[in-house]
Amino acid sequence: MKYFTTEELRGSHKDEVAGKLKNCAGKNVRYNFGIDVLNSYAKDLGWKKEEAKVLDLGTASGLFLQQLDNAGFKNLYAHDILEYLPAEVRPLVKEYKLAELSTEKLPWADNTFDAVTAWCVIPHLENPFYASREVNRVLKPGGIFLFTTPHVLSRPSVDFLMRKGYFASYRPENNHIALLPKGILEKTIFRGFKVLGIEYLVTPKVFRGWKGKLREIVFRIAKRFPKLEQLLKYRWAYNVCYVIQKDPSATPTK
Repeated sequence: MKYFTTEELRGSHKDEVAGKLKNCAGKNVRYNFGIDVLNSYAKDLGWKKEEAKVLDLGTASGLFLQQLDNAGFKNLYAHDILEYLPAEVRPLVKEYKLAELSTEKLPWADNTFDAVTAWCVIPHLENPFYASREVNRVLKPGGIFLFTTPHVLSRPSVDFLMRKGYFASYRPENNHIALLPKGILEKTIFRGFKVLGIEYLVTPKVFRGWKGKLREIVFRIAKRFPKLEQLLKYRWAYNVCYVIQKDPSATPTK
């Protein structure tokens, strides 16, 4: 889908975009990557999943909400810029609210959520830095923010850049507009957080063909060597997920 301004999303292209997003789920959700990452960190943090308050930003079709529910998360909240969430999914959430993430405050109180997720949402924003500050505000001290961006430093991405002169994930006809290399993340979105982990989504496309089959064997062997496995994921991943935690010692806002 091509890039639209907020005014276009809410006006001239409202119906067009709604028709696409009501049945839309990105690779992070389709391949169960997001739910696997959240489950892993919830376990490490000792959460009771049925009690953890989780907000999904840019929820679109709500497939991730269904995955959360199936995984035992029952205290669910959802957000989007317009009402894309199908009626049959809405009973899963306690609240479904609308806001433009680049310019408008999230319509929840300070220190509300244990986790906020944004699966391929941040790259679409004109002001992802404001959005991250709002996420920090609505998270409880010690709460976590999980978000993904295209992994532009993977081998396939860099090869494409050398051939075409631009990253495949940011080609002119799509709607990714915020390019966030590590240095930018560290001085903007990571402010007020500490990094708990970085995870990589490697899609099945990497394992196609005879070269892919050989690559799959190498990946299987690498599972016994965590550092090697991480290097391979870094080389071949499609998306990167950052898991960052609000300062547990932050004073809750009254």
